[in-house]
Amino acid sequence: MKKWIIIGAVLVVVLGLLGSGYLLVSRLVGGAVPPPEEVALDTEGAPVEVTLGEISSELVLDAVVRAEPGEEVKARNGGTVAHLWVGEGAEVDTGAPIVNVKVPEGSAPAAGDGAEAPAAPATREVTLYAPSAGTVSGLEDVMVGDVLEPGAVVATVAPDEFRAVASIPPNDLYRFYEEPRDILLQIDQGPPASECAFLSLGSVEGGGGAAPAAPEEGGEGAGSGGGGAELSCRVPADLEVFDGVRGKLSVSTGKAENVLVVPVTAVRGNVDAGEVVVVADDGTEETRKVELGVSDGSLIEVTKGLSVGDMVLDPVPLDPRFDVPGEHVPDEELPMEVE
Repeated sequence: MKKWIIIGAVLVVVLGLLGSGYLLVSRLVGGAVPPPEEVALDTEGAPVEVTLGEISSELVLDAVVRAEPGEEVKARNGGTVAHLWVGEGAEVDTGAPIVNVKVPEGSAPAAGDGAEAPAAPATREVTLYAPSAGTVSGLEDVMVGDVLEPGAVVATVAPDEFRAVASIPPNDLYRFYEEPRDILLQIDQGPPASECAFLSLGSVEGGGGAAPAAPEEGGEGAGSGGGGAELSCRVPADLEVFDGVRGKLSVSTGKAENVLVVPVTAVRGNVDAGEVVVVADDGTEETRKVELGVSDGSLIEVTKGLSVGDMVLDPVPLDPRFDVPGEHVPDEELPMEVE
């Protein structure tokens, strides 16, 4: 048994030496091991037919649920708390009394030399009312006799409502062809998906707005970039949610039926207007301007400039004005050979 093991080891060493000798001889005679054959990528476009089709553009966005902030009850002129009509957590209607505040009617008259101290100025009670229906908060530390500065917030009345808010990456704003009306909210590890009524679509305000969506591993949250916009929708009243829970919004941003469609890769530009290369029956090519509509990321609607049956080049060649040689990248340095 030992003899066969020794013979096998010797064979391995001999074969290794033969391989090394082949490489050494190849270098000495100026030869080289032929590199693997390079396969050229086919970047040429092929004609595709313009057809009638249907396009539905949808976006899926990370979202966060927020309780409506409510409205503040302010003592505009300050004063002294005289009476509390409700307590912390009370449910009130619009116009319900919240707090009575004593406000001085005017300044006390000045006292002359030797005169008695002036009497305290007359006061009047002012009632502060709920600006909207909802739940009262902020009264836990307010007591009768407290002195309020002008403009002090006495309480807040917030409706028992929630909204889902999603940050939209700036480039995805091109996908909104109209105000979205078909929005579906799915809460992570929560109840089944439910319709969410559109509320607003606007620019992200600095320092405000929705909290960023859940960050990906090793990355930042979706709402942490500069620019973009926020989409918000009303969470249904019968859907159990909590402030801060996260989920996703499936948003229909546009739809078109029985329209001319081509692959997005066959068009230079994807919004409003673009260019295609039309291929004639004899093979000649013509660059033609077209007007564009809805896109789902794969197909795009052509509203003007083409007809059913036209043939366009896909993918469309790069615009010559941008198809310029790049900077020369030096070849990777080969390892130095040891003499």
